Formats: sequence, C-alpha cells, structure tokens
Amino acid sequence: MKTLRILLERLAASQHSRPATYVVVAAVVAALAFPLMKGLGLNSDWTALLPSNKPSVVDLHRAQGRVGGLATLTLMVESRNVDAMQRFARALVPRLERLRGDQTKVRSVDWNIAAFEDFVTEHRYLYASRQDLTEIRDALQERIDYEHAQANPLFVSLDDEVPPEPREVIERIETRAREGRSKMRRFPGGFYVHPDGNLLAIFIRTDISGGDAAGAGRLISTVQQEVDALRPSSFAADLKVEYAGDLLVGREEHDAIQRELVIATSLTIVLVLLSIYLFFFRVRAIGLLGLTMIPPIVATFAFAKISVEYLNTSTAFLGSIVVGNGINQPIIWMARYFEERRRGNDVASSLRKTHVNTFAGTLSASTAAALSYGSLVITDFRGFRDFGIIGGMGMILSWLAMLLLLPALCALLERLRPMTFKAGKQHGSFYGKLFSKTVFGAPRAVVVVAILLSLGSIGATALAIARDPLEYDFRNLRSVRQTSSRASEGNARVGQIVGRGASGDAIYVLVRHRADAPRFRAEIERLRDREHAPFGRVSSIDDLLPSEQPEKIALLSEIRSLLQNARRFASEADQRNIDANMPPERIETLDEGDLPEAVARPFTEKDGTRGTILAVESREGSTTWDGRYLIAWAQSLRAVRVPGAELPILAGRAPVFADIIEVILVDGPKAVIASLFATLFVILLTFRKSRDRLLTFVSLVFGVIWMTGLMATLGMKLNFLNFVAFPITFGIGVDYAVNVMRRFVLERDSGRAPEDAIRCAIEETGGAVVLCSLTTIIGYLSLWTSANLALNSFGEAMGISELTCLTAAGLVVPAILLLTIRRNAAKTAHASKA
Repeated sequence: MKTLRILLERLAASQHSRPATYVVVAAVVAALAFPLMKGLGLNSDWTALLPSNKPSVVDLHRAQGRVGGLATLTLMVESRNVDAMQRFARALVPRLERLRGDQTKVRSVDWNIAAFEDFVTEHRYLYASRQDLTEIRDALQERIDYEHAQANPLFVSLDDEVPPEPREVIERIETRAREGRSKMRRFPGGFYVHPDGNLLAIFIRTDISGGDAAGAGRLISTVQQEVDALRPSSFAADLKVEYAGDLLVGREEHDAIQRELVIATSLTIVLVLLSIYLFFFRVRAIGLLGLTMIPPIVATFAFAKISVEYLNTSTAFLGSIVVGNGINQPIIWMARYFEERRRGNDVASSLRKTHVNTFAGTLSASTAAALSYGSLVITDFRGFRDFGIIGGMGMILSWLAMLLLLPALCALLERLRPMTFKAGKQHGSFYGKLFSKTVFGAPRAVVVVAILLSLGSIGATALAIARDPLEYDFRNLRSVRQTSSRASEGNARVGQIVGRGASGDAIYVLVRHRADAPRFRAEIERLRDREHAPFGRVSSIDDLLPSEQPEKIALLSEIRSLLQNARRFASEADQRNIDANMPPERIETLDEGDLPEAVARPFTEKDGTRGTILAVESREGSTTWDGRYLIAWAQSLRAVRVPGAELPILAGRAPVFADIIEVILVDGPKAVIASLFATLFVILLTFRKSRDRLLTFVSLVFGVIWMTGLMATLGMKLNFLNFVAFPITFGIGVDYAVNVMRRFVLERDSGRAPEDAIRCAIEETGGAVVLCSLTTIIGYLSLWTSANLALNSFGEAMGISELTCLTAAGLVVPAILLLTIRRNAAKTAHASKA
C-alpha cells in the first residue's frame, strides 16, 4: 500500500507540473482511434445476435451457398393506367436483367408468369383433374353405348334419361378449362397486378443479406438510375415507382436505428452535462468531465471495430450507456477534488489527496462494473457477448481517463482560471444531506421498510417465475413507430397480389437430392395429419406439375379412342369441335425440367438443380409472433427423419427466433452466475474487514431483490436484451456501495468518530453517487427514444435497477451500519458500567 501511495503521489505531481503532456497524449489517442470508430457499422439483422455455430445460422449460410435470391426488393409501379404499367415493366425488366451478377448480387427478376400460363394451356389435358377426366370418359362411354343401342332395332330403353351428346361433353371440357384459366386472370397478361388495377409489382431476388444496409442502398440507387432513365411519366402522367420488400424493410430499420442512436446519444450527453452542472453548480465541471469522456468513448468503439466488427441491435445504443455509466468514476474523483479544494488545499495537494483517497474505491467500482459487463463475454449469444466486450472496455477506459486525463485537465484549467469558493458555504450536496437526514432520523424504519419490500419482492418474483418469466410474444420485441413505414405499407399491398404463400411466412427445407423431396414432404404431411405436428401447407415444385400423370395419360388415351368412336354419331359441326379438342395421340409425362424457368426459379438452386426445396407454412390459426409456436415449429421440423436421406437444411425466421430463445435460456444463467462470483471477488479484495464486505454485499442483495420484484409487479418479461440487466446490475449494485463504504472506512481509519464517518460518507460521497446514478439512468432511459420495444424494456429494467441499487447503497446500508455502531456502543457502555 505504501508503494501504491508513493506512485499515486508521483502521478499527481507529474500531472500538476506537466498537465499539457497528458492532455496531448489523450488527444492523439482519440485522433488515432477516430477513423476506426467511424468505420464501425451496424448490422440490424436478427442473425447478427446469434453465434455462427447455432443451427439456424449454419443452415442459413449453407442455404445461401446453394440457393440465391433469399432477399427481395420489390418495385411497385403505380398508375391508374394498366396498359402504361405493363409497357413500362416490359421496358424496365431488360435493364434490370442486365444488373444480374456477383457485383450487384442480383440473382433474378420475377415479373411475369405468362410463360407458365402458356405452358398450362399447352399441356391442358394433363392439368385437368383425374376426377374430371374420369367423368368425361364415363359420359362418352355412356353416349356411345346409347348410340349403339339406338342403332339396334330390337332395343327398348327403360330409362327416360338420355346421355349427353358429344357436343355437350366437349362443352364440359371447355368449361372446366375456362375455369382453370380464370384463376390466371388475376394476373392480366401474366403481370403481378393488384386487384384494384393501380399497382404492378416486379420482384428483384438478391443475395444481399438483411443486415447489409450499405449493399441494399447501392442496389436501390442502381435500380433507381434505371427507372429514371426511362422517364416513368412519359408512359403515363401519374406513373411512379415506389419500393418495398424485406430488403427495404431491413434498410428502413437500419436507418431508423441510426437516427434513434444519434438522438439517444445526443440527448444523453446534454442531460448528463446538465445534471453535472446542477450538482456542482460550476461550468468548469461540465467542460472537465465532458473532455475527459471523449477519448475513452472514441477508443471504446474503435476497439469494438477491431473486436466485434459491427454493432447489432443489442449493442447499437451502447454509446449513450457507456457515457452515462462510464462517467461515474470521474464524477466521484471530481467531487472529492472539489471537496479538497474547498478545504483550502492547493492544487498539487488536492490532486495528491484525491488520488490517494479515491483510487481503491473507484478501481473496485470500475472493476466490478467491467466484470459485470465482462461476464457476458463467456456466453455464445452475440447479443450478450458483444455487449459485454464493448461495455467492459468502456468501463476500463473511462476509469483510466479518470486517473490520467481528468487530473491533468483540472491542473491545466487551474493555471488558466483558479477555482474560488465562497466563504461560509456549506459542504455536501442537497441529495447527500437528504439521505443523511433520513438515515439519522429514522434508521430503524429504513431497515424495516427495506425488509418488508424485500419479502414482497421475493413473493412477486416467485409468482413471475412460476408463470414463466420469458417473453414469447415477439410483437413485444419489434419496432413500433407512430406511422407505418413505406416498405411495410407496400408489402401489405403486394401481399394482396401474391397471397400468403409468397409472403415469406414459411420455413424452407432444402434436401440433398431431388428424390428425397417427395419423401420428406410425405413424412411432414403424415406428421401434420396423423400426429398433429405444428405444420401448415407444404409446397414444392411438384405443385406446379400435373398430378397422377400416368393415370391421366391412360384416361386421355381412352377418351381419345371414345371421341374417335363418337365422331360417327356426331354432326359435322360437332365433329370439327371434337377434332379441335381431341387429346394428342402421344402424351409424355412432364417433370420439373419441362417447367418454364421463371416459374421454377423459387425451387431452383444456384447450380440449376430443381425440386430440392420445400416450403412449410405455419399452421392455420397459429401466429409467427408466438415464440412458443416458433420453437415447436422449428424443433418439429428439425426432428423430421427419412430413412437413407441426409438431414435437410432449414432456413427462415422461425429457426432463428427459436435459437434466440434457446440461447437465452442457456447463456443467461451462465452470465448471471459469472457476474455474481466476479462481484464477490471484487468485494473480498476491496475490504479487509468481514463486516465491511458483508454490508457491501447486503446492498447488492437488496438492490437485486427489489429490482426483480418491481419488474415482476410491473409485468415485465425477460427477453434477449433486458436479460443483460441482471449481470450488469451486480456491478452497479456494488459500484455505489463500494464508494460509500470506502469513504466510511477512510474516515473511520483516519480517526473520526464512527457516526461522523457515516455522515461524511453519505453527505459527500453519497451525493456524488446520486449524480452517478442519475447520469447512468439518463444513459439507459435514452433507449426510450428508440421505437424498438426490446430496447425500451432494457432501458426500463436498468432504470429500475439503478433506483433500487442507489436506495440500497445510500439509505439501507448506512442505516444498518448506524444501528450496528449504536448497538455496539450501547453494549460497550453497558459493559463499562458493569
């Protein structure tokens, strides 16, 4: 300890004599780190939260290697003139087709299904239902039998009903064909036209991932250039092009998060600096603490660029959090420095005493905070791990800035403008005096209320656990803005064109071989129909091909023979009609290779293999916002087995969400346990006496119990983001208690009376701790500027933990300490009298 004291005194002397050196070095570090920080991107895709070894992520990467165009950019051509929209589409599509390639990552352009309509018309006989063909055959046979009987002079009919003539049978065939073609009429000319006739959709299938906002922006810009080159208004005065699709939804979400991030960080900085002024009532405090935090913030996110590559939805708002939480120890240091100056000490002496008296407490508090963040690093969930890496580094660098930069800034400013103090002004903050008055006025009542609140909180928490505390309603994790986004509104309208099957509300199953697809489909449908597995409709390329082809070909051969026979009894007009509708003499079975490329594309791999993709829709009546259903849906599909076939690849939103819930259940408790043990270790190292350690730990226990109880009472559920609040709270719970208890220990060991030591700890350090808590709360509550409900819940949970931990450290622990001291004093007095 003596060696440490000497080193701190030398550091203070160096900062006093050469402050500019420390300031310049800090500025250089910030300048070097800034380009790295500026290059830190944001990946708002859900998969960015998961480790690369989770099944959904592995399968997604494997699927991307085999299948192209998993993301969609939709062009919405809008006009009241359908012909103009179709002419514009015909002019634009060749330009879009030329964009295909690795550079733009455009895989295909889906714009017209006329080729499939022509294909169905050409093979209309095979697309007729087997039941219809059977009825036609039987009707023809009855008519021929009737005609043969009528030709027999000895035949007497006992049935008044006359079988239909060949002409009537032909009309039935034509009617069935018209009914089939009418289903295609909702796509006039093969175009994807809205039922209202004022919107035409063109789908660009791309390999750009949902989190690649830059790539999405480049593609949109390139497509817009092609649109502009055609001058849309030249086709119709009201013709315009808007965009939709999941690619644009991801881009809009990315841009919204970036805007909200800037607002949250700016708001945090303004409110934190305002709080600092209202606490110290000195403008210099704003400048000193503001300048102190610049290098650690810049360096923290430069380190993030190196260590985690990009921010995700969990870490996007860490800037405001690091500002609000990281500034805590500089506040403690500055409060003590101002206190030393108020006592009449010169700058050099104040620097020296502040270093010596705050080093252990701030180091312990920062270490506890850094370890609480760092406990998240042991998890596999990137949403936790990246948060821990960035947050932990932010706490470490903020403490180093407190130790090395803030004292130098103070010394430099004192040279330019020395501090002055009004004579007779009382020391201590308003908040510290309020806490002190409460503790010394009713210590027993404080402890009793704390115990009662704890018992109530334990009951509320137990009830919440029994009801399952996890959030399974993913609607409570999405972004909700006052106005619908342009892409969301566009997707809703496009969905009215293509229907539910093309909405992406499915899990895609990729099998290894074409022959495996019908077998997996049969097994999935068997599990659905017989064992009530949570599957909906199953689609494959086979749905585009005629069913029961061998049986139909046999029926068509019979029908051809019967029609040829029926010609003998038909009029000339009916004979011409029969000849026009006569099935070909030779009909070949169709397979996936015969389908037009445009219609087979959704079921085609990059190498041209067709038919290895199945789409399993959600069960009718189930919602894909239900986390429990997503887990059951994904796990049930992962459990499907076909003898002799490899396990298929599953791709879709459901497997990703299912893995997120699973990883929280596994990694969450690991982080909580690691943080708890790390915090206990810090407490053991910080204090020598068992009572001081125990009281610090008691503060943590009260804070956490009240936090969980209040969250349970408010009906808050745990999700992938607010779960982080628990391991972080351990560090915060100890942070405030350590600073208060360290001040008490220092005052006590310096010879002050125990009760005076408690009062000093509450009024001086306790007031600074209130400011620390306020700045941290500001950092977390700034998350409410985001439209994302998961971020809101995290900010709310951390705001609750701040209030409970501050109350425990500033009121309950000093009250317990005061009652203990008074009881011991009473025992000593009683023993001396005896």
